[in-house]
Amino acid sequence: MKNYILLSLFLVLIACGQKQPKSTPKLIVLISVDQMRGDYLTAFTSQLEYGLKDLSTNGLWFNNTHHLHAVTTTAAGHAAIATGCQPSTNGIVNNTVYNRALGYSHYSIEDSSIRYVGIDSCALNRVSAKLLDKPSFGDIVKQNNPKCQSYSVSLKDRASILMGGHLADRAFWFDAASTQMVSTDYYTSSYPEWAKTYKGNTVVAADIKQGWILDPKFEILTSTSSDSFAREKGLFNPWFPHELSTMDPARIYSSEAGEFLWHTPFGDKYVLEFSKKLIEEAQLGRDEHCDILTVGLSAADIIGHHFGPNSYEILDYYNKLDEYLGDFMDNVKKQVGEENVVFILTADHGVADFPEVLAQQGIDAKRIERPQYEADIAAIDALLQKEFNLTESTISKANYNGVEPALSYLDEQGIDTEVFCKSLQEKLKQLPYIEETYSMKELSDTGNTKKYIQAMRNSFDPRYGYYISIVPKEHYLIDMRENGTTHGTPYVYDTHVPLIFLGNDIEAQIDDKAVGTIDIAPTILGLLQIQSSGMDGENLFTE
Repeated sequence: MKNYILLSLFLVLIACGQKQPKSTPKLIVLISVDQMRGDYLTAFTSQLEYGLKDLSTNGLWFNNTHHLHAVTTTAAGHAAIATGCQPSTNGIVNNTVYNRALGYSHYSIEDSSIRYVGIDSCALNRVSAKLLDKPSFGDIVKQNNPKCQSYSVSLKDRASILMGGHLADRAFWFDAASTQMVSTDYYTSSYPEWAKTYKGNTVVAADIKQGWILDPKFEILTSTSSDSFAREKGLFNPWFPHELSTMDPARIYSSEAGEFLWHTPFGDKYVLEFSKKLIEEAQLGRDEHCDILTVGLSAADIIGHHFGPNSYEILDYYNKLDEYLGDFMDNVKKQVGEENVVFILTADHGVADFPEVLAQQGIDAKRIERPQYEADIAAIDALLQKEFNLTESTISKANYNGVEPALSYLDEQGIDTEVFCKSLQEKLKQLPYIEETYSMKELSDTGNTKKYIQAMRNSFDPRYGYYISIVPKEHYLIDMRENGTTHGTPYVYDTHVPLIFLGNDIEAQIDDKAVGTIDIAPTILGLLQIQSSGMDGENLFTE
């Protein structure tokens, strides 16, 4: 964190000439629902009664909001939301990155120097915001006024850490083994005593005991595929109810209660309950210095990966989230005053439909499982060895993100890398499930006009990633397990996310203009009459 101060010297904080609210809020609450597609609010509108209905009915809803980067993953999405900068400039381009200088892959927020606090023993990854190259909007608020408080809470470490930024008073994330919210010595404020005993297995004990049961009213809805689809199988069977007793023992890696919370709506209920308690204990929003709270709801992503966007589980998750958010928002309004709080709802990325569901509808969609992808890459490698008269493998690594040629070996053999990569790309494009390929040279060439090139550039940092990046064909899942679904492409189903601002001085309306998630941070700063240089996004409230 000490080195971070040097990174922030470029900021120039000045009073701005933006359209200002009548009063400055005392608390900003940004809620990111992991994997919430932009069409969910419309698709599920008939079941909404509480928090989601309040947001969509009474808030300013930018319903054409997209992530503008191609590699739509959790770390990249949350970093873009928090910093107002593309992954190409904020340093967080993916969850796990291939580090070209080191020659191996690592977690994008790894930090071996940290130590966990507030818990006797924690086996989670050692992580921090050290590798985030830009400040979060919370960092800028605290730099502008050190008396402001900033906290972040999520099940996922990368969601909490990257939204909290470098200067958060504290970020909290979930340890399934203890069902406790944990944190590290990266943050300077004391770990609160109350958090040590505020554990998920007690806070939502009744929900864990009862299990996840489908609301019977969904039997009359037609917006979902079915309650039992073979490709849904994961921790639970494809059908309701989902209980401790129905979990697959082979997939329980820590405590039963902890795994149950990760895979059900009750994990996010716990996050919201913890956030309510945090607001109370830290006295957020109680004075004239605006405080920041970012909340990441990560169970939504685990459920979505497991069951897919057309499932009864996703429908039921959002029904329960609607109720949880209603309770949370009412509580916050009572604690700090409705006129003093601004809520923002968004998401880090969307998700693809199960290709098998789309195929039943006559849409060209397919799942390319890992064995097939590996066999296709091996076949391409064999062709390249023959073409260039080589006797060893020409491909070092390959996955759904791209392909890394064996560059050192090629150089030793006197092979022209550019010529080799062109041949490799041609062969990759002949695979029926690959839409386009991009070399690092092409991504650095501003004159290149390949399809999706700008989105790919927004995800490009020359320090990270395989030399050849790929984009799959639309509705195709590459290098995939046999069950579930995923995200990570520049297609609308992955980039389109909700964005709603709800506050006392914010007019309720639906705005159709195209905006980016990188516009969220500068817009929040605008609400606080703070402007900063160095962001890729724009203040959406500027006159």
